[in-house]
Amino acid sequence: MRKVPDQIESGDLEGARATLEQERRNSPRSANVRSSLGEVYYLIAREALDRDRDEERYLLFLERSVNEFVTAIELDPRSDRPHFFLAVMDVYRGDLDRALIGFNVVRKLHPRSGVACTNIAEIYVYRGDTDKAMEWNDLGARRDADMGLLTFNDMLIAWKVGDMPRAHRHFATLRSLYPEMLQTINVARIPVPPRRFEDFAAYCCGSPACGPYMESGCKELQLEVQRREISKEAILRELRIEMEKQRRIRDVYDQHKELEIEPAPRDNSR
Repeated sequence: MRKVPDQIESGDLEGARATLEQERRNSPRSANVRSSLGEVYYLIAREALDRDRDEERYLLFLERSVNEFVTAIELDPRSDRPHFFLAVMDVYRGDLDRALIGFNVVRKLHPRSGVACTNIAEIYVYRGDTDKAMEWNDLGARRDADMGLLTFNDMLIAWKVGDMPRAHRHFATLRSLYPEMLQTINVARIPVPPRRFEDFAAYCCGSPACGPYMESGCKELQLEVQRREISKEAILRELRIEMEKQRRIRDVYDQHKELEIEPAPRDNSR
């Protein structure tokens, strides 16, 4: 059914929300419906904070989003999709360590997934460890990850190390062969598809989900980095949401020892 993706693509998040809330009423034990609704709630939360500076609405939909994703995990502990989105949310909140844990859970649930490797590679770019980023991107290539994902990471790595000619070449490849990779950052849509690398960089630097991690590259291009603007009270509420999330997920995998999933801080080396 294309209705919800089309609504999201057109920016009709309230329409997608209404559609999925009806589906949830019809199928309350569907992990897929719960994950889809969690995604829409997250996009609404992002829009509330990034565009409208509305902390209350942000926190309301953040909590709803986390609840849907965790419920999806409770319904289907083998599903990697909610872990992916929860890790994406960690990147947005600025918790790269927690995001790395989440993407490693995705990898453990699907150990042959090249996509999971590219997600981990992107986190290492953001952490400034481009050697590890290249290792994980190469592993993703060996596991048949989509070339668009691999090229996007190559572009970020080149930009991170200051190799602008290579960054421009990778951008040109993306725009020509994999334009869908230039339509979103951190699952949030880019309003206008970038025509030049500088256009992409300007959007990245202006997004709290990207700019703070590429600060040196932004400065080199004389672009201002946008950071999340959030009060101490909101940070505390985020923390409470995060702690409840971790407790519930830990309870799930304590009951499913056969999956060998440890959703808690640990050494993430291979």
